[in-house]
Amino acid sequence: MEGSDYPKLRRLEAFPARQQGRDVVALRDPLGYARNLVVLPPNLYFIASLCDGTRSLRDLQAAYVRRYGDIITSDQVASLIAELDRKLLLDSENFRNYKRRLDQEYLALPNRPMVSAGSGYPADPRVLVQQLRSMLLEAGEPTPLPETPLAAVAPHIDLERGWECYGKLYSLLGASLSGNSRPLVVILGTCHGEMEGLFALTRKNYLTPFGLVETDAGLAEGLARAAGMDGLGDELSHRSEHSIEIQLPLLCFIFGGADRFRLLPITCNSFHAFVQERRSPSEDRQVASFVAALKGLLSAVGKEVLFIASADLAHVGRRFGSPLPLDGVILSSVIAKDKEMLRHVEEGDAEGFFDYVAAEGDSRHVCGLPPIYTLVKTLEGRKGTLVDHCHWFDPQEGSAVTFAGLVFPR
Repeated sequence: MEGSDYPKLRRLEAFPARQQGRDVVALRDPLGYARNLVVLPPNLYFIASLCDGTRSLRDLQAAYVRRYGDIITSDQVASLIAELDRKLLLDSENFRNYKRRLDQEYLALPNRPMVSAGSGYPADPRVLVQQLRSMLLEAGEPTPLPETPLAAVAPHIDLERGWECYGKLYSLLGASLSGNSRPLVVILGTCHGEMEGLFALTRKNYLTPFGLVETDAGLAEGLARAAGMDGLGDELSHRSEHSIEIQLPLLCFIFGGADRFRLLPITCNSFHAFVQERRSPSEDRQVASFVAALKGLLSAVGKEVLFIASADLAHVGRRFGSPLPLDGVILSSVIAKDKEMLRHVEEGDAEGFFDYVAAEGDSRHVCGLPPIYTLVKTLEGRKGTLVDHCHWFDPQEGSAVTFAGLVFPR
C-alpha cells in the first residue's frame, strides 16, 4: 500500500490556530525538512489526519462524506494529497528522495548551520548583543555563587518568551564563572524530532551569529567509545534541533566570544518508553553506560567543565493535544506540580524526578525529562539551587510552556 493511492502522513506537530479570523490547524515538521508551517481548514485536516497508509483515496472520500454530510470529489481529495506531498508532509518516495539528499549534504558539512537564528533569537549579531545585554541587565546584579558552578538546567524556549529566566540564570553564571582557560561546555539537549538510540554526539562545530563554536571532536569520540556506542550515534538528530543551539549565543556572551569555550553537544532521545513501563532509565544498558561515561568525563576534565541540561518543563493546553484550552486555575496547578517535581532536582534525586513524571504518565509533557535526568544522575547526588521558575502563557490559544533555571555548585 505504498504511494499516493494509500497516502501516509509523516509524524508532524498539529495545533489549532487562527488565520484571518478563521479557525485552522497548523502542521509543523519537528525534523525541519518542511521548513514552513502548513495551514489547513478543519475539514481538510480531517482528511489529512486519516492518512495512515491503510486508507485509499476512495476511503478518505467516503470518510469525509460520513463526517460532514457533504460531497467532496475524488479529484479534490487527490489534489489535497498531491499538495501535502509537494509540501513534504507525506511519507512518500518524493519525501524520502528529498530527505536523502539533504541528509547527505548535511553529513558532508564540517560545521552545523544555524537553524534558529531569526526565530529563536535575532540573526543580526548587533541586535542579538543588545537583547542579551538587556536580558542580563533586567535580571539585576547577581550575588556570585560561593563555589564555581559545575552544572545548570536552562530553558530552551525562544529568547523572547524565556527572557526573564535566561537573564537571571546566565547573569548568575557569568558572575560566578572565572578564569582565563578555555572551558568545556557539555550541553545535553532534548531531541524534539526522531532519532535512533538514546543519545547522539557529533564532530561538527556549531555556527552562531558571533562566529564558530568549536566542538571537541576527540572528546566526542572518546565519550562515545566509553559508552559503548556505535560510532557517535544518530548525528542527524543535531541537524534541526534547537535545544543545543539556543544556549550558544548566551554562552558566547558570558564567556566573551565564540572562541572562548569548547563544546560537547549531546542530543537526548525521549524517555517515553520508560514512563509507559514505569521502569527507571538506569535499568537500561544504554542509559547506564552513557551516564557512566559522563561521570568518567567529569572526573577526567575536573574544574574545566560546565554541564548544561537544555530543558523546558510542562507543555499544556490546546497546542499540545488537550481538547480544552488552558485557564488560569489549571495553569496554577501545573506550576505547583512543577515546583514539587523540581524539588527532586534540587535535591539531586534523579530517580525521584523520574518517578514524579512517570506517576503522572507524563500528562504534562515534560520534554526536559531526558536531559535533566541524565544530568542529575551524572552529578551523583549534588544538590542544586532554583534560580527562577517561569512560564509562557497564550490566553487566546489556551496553551502554556513552563521552564526553570537551576545551578549546581562544584
